[in-house]
Amino acid sequence: MMAHTILLATLISGFFIFLLCIAITPSRFSKKKILLYIIISLSAIVSLSLYTGIDKIKTDISRIIRNSSTKSSDEVYTLLFKKPLGGCITVNNFKDQVIPKVDCCIWMELTLCPAELSRIINLKKYQATVYSKSDSLTFLNSFGDKPIWWTPQVLGDSLNKLSIKFDQDNQQTLFFWKDSSHVFLCDQAL
Repeated sequence: MMAHTILLATLISGFFIFLLCIAITPSRFSKKKILLYIIISLSAIVSLSLYTGIDKIKTDISRIIRNSSTKSSDEVYTLLFKKPLGGCITVNNFKDQVIPKVDCCIWMELTLCPAELSRIINLKKYQATVYSKSDSLTFLNSFGDKPIWWTPQVLGDSLNKLSIKFDQDNQQTLFFWKDSSHVFLCDQAL
């Protein structure tokens, strides 16, 4: 779990801040308190390191670095849906989820051919729902932090929705028009 790595980083940061405070104002701390804090801190850091595991820490750090780097819309689309049919997709708008738990979602507005949408639908077991335009306006309010351009309600009188919930915090929702050429995507991964 990444929480162990974050806790470990917090402990190490706190330890160095304490050492910095000692270096700046050494007269504020007794030698007993300094020694006690150093022993407790180092014990906690070593114990948590052993519990978490070096390989897990390396994996978490590389994941944070990889997720923090910006990705193109094509890279994100391929990560979500595998390689698209050639020349069948145009990304009109895109906003990536840079930092999980801080940024809620990946947002996309796409124009694609019906064959590509069929391919996407067959990748996962989506639940399908159809909303009228008036119902969709109410329903879409639940999508917080959406970009200003993310407006599935402009798709027409009826709005087709495909959704799949991977777990409590992770789900994917696609909205498209009846001709399947215009799609709005919200991929929530917390």
